[in-house]
Amino acid sequence: MSGASWARIRALGGKEVAELRAAKGVLLGPVAMLVTAVLMPLVLAVGVPAWSGEPLDDTADLVRLAQQFQVPGAAGLSDAALVQALLLHQFLPLMALVPVVGAMTLVTTAIVGEKQARTLEPLLATPLTTAELLVAKTGTAFVLALTLLATGLVLLIAGTALAAAPGVAATLVTGRVIALVGGVAPAASLVALTLGAIVSSRAKDARAAQQAGVVVVLPLVGGFVAQLNSQTAFSTADLLLATAGLVAVAAGLGWVAVRVFDRERILTEWT
Repeated sequence: MSGASWARIRALGGKEVAELRAAKGVLLGPVAMLVTAVLMPLVLAVGVPAWSGEPLDDTADLVRLAQQFQVPGAAGLSDAALVQALLLHQFLPLMALVPVVGAMTLVTTAIVGEKQARTLEPLLATPLTTAELLVAKTGTAFVLALTLLATGLVLLIAGTALAAAPGVAATLVTGRVIALVGGVAPAASLVALTLGAIVSSRAKDARAAQQAGVVVVLPLVGGFVAQLNSQTAFSTADLLLATAGLVAVAAGLGWVAVRVFDRERILTEWT
């Protein structure tokens, strides 16, 4: 893209951020997801044992499961700390859902909301190309989604460092965790963004468009449930491979999104 293209993209991105500031309710869903992803594992790993007065290492099955799972970076931890690390890692896929939900919510609201407010037509009448329009809208949503993810991870690590046993927080900064939250989560967000852009170009209701996010959310939830049931434990290599696959899917969907975004149809149906 030329310098002029990037200038138009930055201008439209600034407009997206300004509109988001004026409609903060759009972020309620993603923020609620973030709070859940941070608090749920901390409550289970730290709050419930403290409230019940029953240390985690009193449960032999949990200790045995934690030893079998082999949390990266947990060598040398006490049994109670090992179980805490296990619980926190079991819920990390929930953190990966935060940017996916945020991305899908933001991009569908941005495109369908523009249609409903009749502010998309003036944009389509400008020299702004379809690729520039979609890059600006998905790019802004992607940056905001990653901001939510980074915020959630920092809060989780800080909360673990403050409340959990010594050494547990260090297990949240291993290669496996980085591959999940720095690879799979952003890549899944890109898939959600491009899929949302495709569906939003045809949909007339943001909620209907957001239902397409189930295609991205269900595999992540499936992995989350499988890990909770101890049916599988994804290695760093598995997560990196999944990241590469998701990036390839996102690239393909991005190509499709530019070609199915029918400017003339949008102008005629919403005028």
